Amino acid sequence: MELLNLKIQYPSQFQNRINSLPPSPLYLTDNTNLVEIMELISGLFLSQRVVTHAGTKSPLTEIGRAFEHLFNIKLGDVHKKHESVIKRKPSKVTEFLDTLRKAIAEESKKKGYL
Repeated sequence: MELLNLKIQYPSQFQNRINSLPPSPLYLTDNTNLVEIMELISGLFLSQRVVTHAGTKSPLTEIGRAFEHLFNIKLGDVHKKHESVIKRKPSKVTEFLDTLRKAIAEESKKKGYL
């Protein structure tokens, strides 16, 4: 009971680290689906291009949390969303990544690099 009373009297002292971080200035547009962001997260996780501060392979949940903070979103169960990306139809499994690749290629061509 004493701890509960202290939490009520001094709520800021009991906030976790995530609540104390300032919100990100970045937001996703309304036409961006969370499964599209999950493609990015899954790709980074599976490629093992993201590591922890200790240099070990970053867990899928940590990469997901970073994206949640970066874009002010809630992904929910990242493992379920990861599986939903992996088991999509072959033509849709990297649909968003293909869109990003196409946008970069078009910009490069427009600027005369391709």
